[in-house]
Amino acid sequence: MAPGANRGSLLQELTRINHWWTDSDWARTDPQLLAARRAPYDYRPTVLADIAPPNLYSLRGPRRVGKSTVLKQTIARLHRDGVDARRICYFAADSIESQRDIINVFQTARSLFPDLGDAPRYFLIDEVTSVKDWQRGVKWLRDNTLVAGDCLVVTGSSASDVAEGTVHLAGRRGEAVGLDRLLLPMSFPEFTKCAGYPLSDSARVPFAAFYTDEGRRVCQDALVYLATLNDALDAYFLVGGFPQAVASFRQTAEVSAGFARDLWDVVRSDLYRQGVSRPEHCLRLLEGVSSRITSTTSLPNLGTELDIDRRTVGTWLDALASSYLLLMLFKESAGAPEVGKLRKVYPVDPIIARLASLYSSGIPEPNPSQLAEAVLAMAIFRSVEGGSIDRFGRPERLFYYRSASNTEVDFLVLPERRAAESKYIDTPDRRELRAMQDNFGEGLLLTHSAVDLQVKGTILPTSVFAWLLDQGG
Repeated sequence: MAPGANRGSLLQELTRINHWWTDSDWARTDPQLLAARRAPYDYRPTVLADIAPPNLYSLRGPRRVGKSTVLKQTIARLHRDGVDARRICYFAADSIESQRDIINVFQTARSLFPDLGDAPRYFLIDEVTSVKDWQRGVKWLRDNTLVAGDCLVVTGSSASDVAEGTVHLAGRRGEAVGLDRLLLPMSFPEFTKCAGYPLSDSARVPFAAFYTDEGRRVCQDALVYLATLNDALDAYFLVGGFPQAVASFRQTAEVSAGFARDLWDVVRSDLYRQGVSRPEHCLRLLEGVSSRITSTTSLPNLGTELDIDRRTVGTWLDALASSYLLLMLFKESAGAPEVGKLRKVYPVDPIIARLASLYSSGIPEPNPSQLAEAVLAMAIFRSVEGGSIDRFGRPERLFYYRSASNTEVDFLVLPERRAAESKYIDTPDRRELRAMQDNFGEGLLLTHSAVDLQVKGTILPTSVFAWLLDQGG
């Protein structure tokens, strides 16, 4: 759309893309919904299932995760629930340029259908952060027009960009709780369903419950699926949870080269915003992250590999965490992170961990132990951090721990001080539990296939734990 779009051009665009205003059968030919129906699974995230006026929600997550599809599924659901289709307006903000255009979109849409009167509308604005100062336009609308009573959903792919915008809307977002929503690649339990593994439905188990007798009984019952779950986890290591990758796996038993290329372009563009113009820097950064998954990352050492300074490499990692592609854990000290010390850096999805090796045949694949620890890091983060949608660069409850004797524990959850360790092997020694028992009284040792459901020191296969764990926050 031309810069400074006027209401005439906006009206044309709105009527062109909001097909449900005139066609009750619009969902049959909508591109996103058509692709979702053609997928070899039924995947309908419920992240926007409870939206209502007069609240303003943000939906965040990495690009290519399916936010636009969720918006279209939400429109279809609202229509099925009896909301007049004319009260629902969708717009892709990457086709406009200014806060004035944002104001014009809302006012143009609200000028249509005068018979609706003051009935609240539903506005779903995709990739709103592509518009400079978008929040100023929305603030003006909420202060001065009937948009104050409407339901708004804005999406974005950068935690910092969306957060910077919504912070200026304090007092104008509605009184509901949980207004910031997060859409991530499929968790392991979601993957097992969509990938077609023959598993019965199981109740999800909160993280703290794995340390209880009841939790251990649930784990015991789930062990009948161990072989299937281990097969599924092997596939998850290769495929990850991006919907398009899972669909490709169901159809061809591999991730398509086209999707891997698309994901590479996402990483490139996110780093390009930080001034990273050389593809080899992107590749070596991803390689450096993936090769260190089971160890701590020294920013000076990684910077030396990339021939850049410590501060710059930290900025690059922060950018990828802000784009929901990396998770960073810090050492816990007296209940707080030691942000100036070594950190652990985890790709948020197995396909991100494998991206460098997919792009360049000379780069080795991460090994199963590395992938298992990365999957566990994200699973526990999703379970205990809940709606902490801006904390991928510095979680508030999840840390790693190093004892006075320099023994490391992979995961420590505060404030309960619950510990877990990843050892993706078949025959661990119970001495692997000692650091957790000595420092916290008990712990979880997460393995490939070893099981020992004792009090104070539970040994459990990673696949069983990740399948049972409630990762909904």
